[in-house]
Amino acid sequence: MKYSKLYCSTVLTSLLVFPAIQAHAAPITIDGSLNDWGISVADGTGAQPVGTDYSGLRSDLAGSMIEDTDDTTNNLFLGPNSGGQNYDGEFMGVLTQGSTLYLSILTGQRPDNGFSGSNGLYSPGDIRIETSMGTFGIEVGGGAVAGAGNALTEGATGTTYAVDSNGHTTGSSDTAAAQTVGSVWKDVDWILDPINPQQPVQFEINGSSSQVGEADFIFTRNSVTAEHAIIELALDISVFGGATLQEFYWLPSCGNDELHVSTDITSVPEPASLALMGLGLLGMIGVARRRRT
Repeated sequence: MKYSKLYCSTVLTSLLVFPAIQAHAAPITIDGSLNDWGISVADGTGAQPVGTDYSGLRSDLAGSMIEDTDDTTNNLFLGPNSGGQNYDGEFMGVLTQGSTLYLSILTGQRPDNGFSGSNGLYSPGDIRIETSMGTFGIEVGGGAVAGAGNALTEGATGTTYAVDSNGHTTGSSDTAAAQTVGSVWKDVDWILDPINPQQPVQFEINGSSSQVGEADFIFTRNSVTAEHAIIELALDISVFGGATLQEFYWLPSCGNDELHVSTDITSVPEPASLALMGLGLLGMIGVARRRRT
């Protein structure tokens, strides 16, 4: 059977149309705003009693969790423990576009660690990603237990927090020099929170740890409203070495609240995608040959 040039061109176009649609999805900008995620952040106050609005949440997310929408006090049970807005994790979203993985977190925690007197009351944990090839961690940082902090970006000094049995932050120390904010690591030591049920919340690198990448990263301090901070990052998905990304976790260093998203993201092209690409290339070759004859 003979194929015309028009037929070959039509086959090629049909094979390439889906990737083209994906490529034109609204991009994410790592700027500490969740507007491009379709989220309008607002405090749960008397003037804005409904809190954050998720009605415009984009539909192309690989996974998300909305923990709550209305944040008004610091005396709420969050689960697994109590603490209120200062310990609150409210939203986590995971998105892939091409070879880029995006992650966003909306929380009541700030990089200043809730400074009060000589101690910080609360402090952020690190991001944990469970994959088919082991556990990866992303350093979040937060800064020393001191006065009001600033927004953090990639490359800033990482932070490890000491937490007492009540979950209060009692001190902080700089991480190893290589463990900077936004750095992505494998084969690290995880620190458990002090309150049952204990969970891994912070990590420290050791002699066997390997840095696999660095994210474009921002951790804001009250940049949107008085009650919220945002962690937002992007990184090349190839840093995971072909692993399937299965579970994303973020908790305060005391483990007081939890954001958890389950996904099934492969960090290499799927066989079906490769097959489509191969068919597309064959179509292009066919068109080129017919043009020469």
